[in-house]
Amino acid sequence: MKISEKIKSFVGDSKRIFHISKKPTMDEYKKMILITGLGIILIGGIGFIIALIFNFLKVVGGLK
Repeated sequence: MKISEKIKSFVGDSKRIFHISKKPTMDEYKKMILITGLGIILIGGIGFIIALIFNFLKVVGGLK
């Protein structure tokens, strides 16, 4: 398959996706923000707990 054919195929697929997709409603947008924020907080909390555990092990175990 030639490069020009691949590009035309990609453009056609992209057009189809843009025609099918729609702008999210405000409710959907708020849910995305909430889920993303909770994910960031969860990952940060896990990292914080891991840091606390390693700091505790350094103090108790005498690790440097």
